[in-house]
Amino acid sequence: MKRQGVQRVNWIGVLVFALFICVLPFLFSKSFYITKATFAGLYTIVAVGLGLLMGFAGQISLGQAAFYGVGAYSTAVLSTTYGINPWLSLLVSLLVPALVAYIMGQTMARLHGYYLAMATLAFGIVIHVLLVEWKSVTKGASGLYGVPKIEIFGFAFKQGLSYYYLVWTFALIVIIISLNIIHSRIGRALRSIHDSEIASSAMGVDTGKYKMQVFIISAMFAGLAGWLFAHMSYSISPTSFGLNHSILFLTMVVLGGATSVWGAVFGAFLISLINILVHTLGSHISFITSDFEHVLYGLILMLVVIFLPRGVFPSLVSLLKSYDYKGKKKKEKGQVEAVKGEHHV
Repeated sequence: MKRQGVQRVNWIGVLVFALFICVLPFLFSKSFYITKATFAGLYTIVAVGLGLLMGFAGQISLGQAAFYGVGAYSTAVLSTTYGINPWLSLLVSLLVPALVAYIMGQTMARLHGYYLAMATLAFGIVIHVLLVEWKSVTKGASGLYGVPKIEIFGFAFKQGLSYYYLVWTFALIVIIISLNIIHSRIGRALRSIHDSEIASSAMGVDTGKYKMQVFIISAMFAGLAGWLFAHMSYSISPTSFGLNHSILFLTMVVLGGATSVWGAVFGAFLISLINILVHTLGSHISFITSDFEHVLYGLILMLVVIFLPRGVFPSLVSLLKSYDYKGKKKKEKGQVEAVKGEHHV
């Protein structure tokens, strides 16, 4: 019964959030806001996958932008150089990051904690250098131009409202898949690994298998976001897939809350709101530039780590539950006093 109740609450949350996504463009109809909301959807896809890896499997990754770039370049090369349909190249954008993640998982299986973080950081740097130097395929630092738009029955998804809904359709699918994972047997195994890998192994949990699975899933989600990003942009270049973006994705998960799927979504929206805020202030105050975003990211991240170590979203949920609990206790106390009063009379 408890599990059914949890599943029912999740579906209610998904439906409410889907309604919010449908209504959002009508509340903020400027193309600038729609573009930022579209990027929030892309960031959500990557952040949810990274949240599964960090918050449930307990594995820190600083190379998520590399999988994002592999997915983007896979489809860009196939569709521009060889004329492959974007829907067919989607499979490649999912499978190539998954294959790379599998190879990485096999070579880094014995690494934990900071050592794993440094290994994924090095992997991200290697991929970025490869994108710059492999000029015969990636066209080097200048990038690839003329990436075609995604089409369905002759209708082309262009940057704007149509692409916003396309991105968020995939983002909602990713959220649903992730919620089903964490409330399944795999999710329970991942939580046990996060709490204590040694204890999980002692209880018969195949920790290596589950960590490999969630690593591959997170890489595929990043590849999916890369596929969407490549076909939204006319051109792509290695600058969009460097270390800064890996740190940005990590910041989203930490800010929102690594132990919650909705926390990753919240973090992606929060980063997008900060970007909008800096852009708005920059148009009125001369010394505020795009670099000011990093100052805000660092300041907010520092405050969250100190005062809300679980992340903003789980802390808000706990706060609401505590208020609800206090309200129920107060109501029950009032009912008891009322009954005592009736008996006294």
